[in-house]
Amino acid sequence: MTDDSRKLKAAYQRLEEAIDNVARLEGFEGVRTEWILVCASQRYDDEGDGITQVGTLLPDGGGQVPYHRTMGLLDYALTRMRAEVARDD
Repeated sequence: MTDDSRKLKAAYQRLEEAIDNVARLEGFEGVRTEWILVCASQRYDDEGDGITQVGTLLPDGGGQVPYHRTMGLLDYALTRMRAEVARDD
């Protein structure tokens, strides 16, 4: 295992601990079964054009989570958010 892969594994472990801590403080009960972190970043290329990068972080880098589970979780969260927006209008 390379130094970078050890650092990445440790970072994912800290991320998972942080997610567990925040979920507990937000009132989640029971055993966490899944998580997905969606993030975006903005940068500018040499010509000054904005470039947006959107990605997801999954447990252990995502290689172990089947697409049907991640897509289902994201779809469920999006459906709930749409319902909240519809109630606010």
